[in-house]
Amino acid sequence: MHVERRSRPDRAKAIAVNAGLVLLETAGREAAATFLEDAGVPLPVIARVLSEPDRRRAEDLR
Repeated sequence: MHVERRSRPDRAKAIAVNAGLVLLETAGREAAATFLEDAGVPLPVIARVLSEPDRRRAEDLR
């Protein structure tokens, strides 16, 4: 059974994800991915937020 969480319990990672999405738009995918990895965001989350905008959480930048 897969339970999808709709909120991120780690506020620091939530801020990092939003900053990574800004970097995606301004500096590109590689810069965003590197930033997110350095911020400790798990690789599956990085892949999801950078590659699947329809699956981003509501509180993530769109």
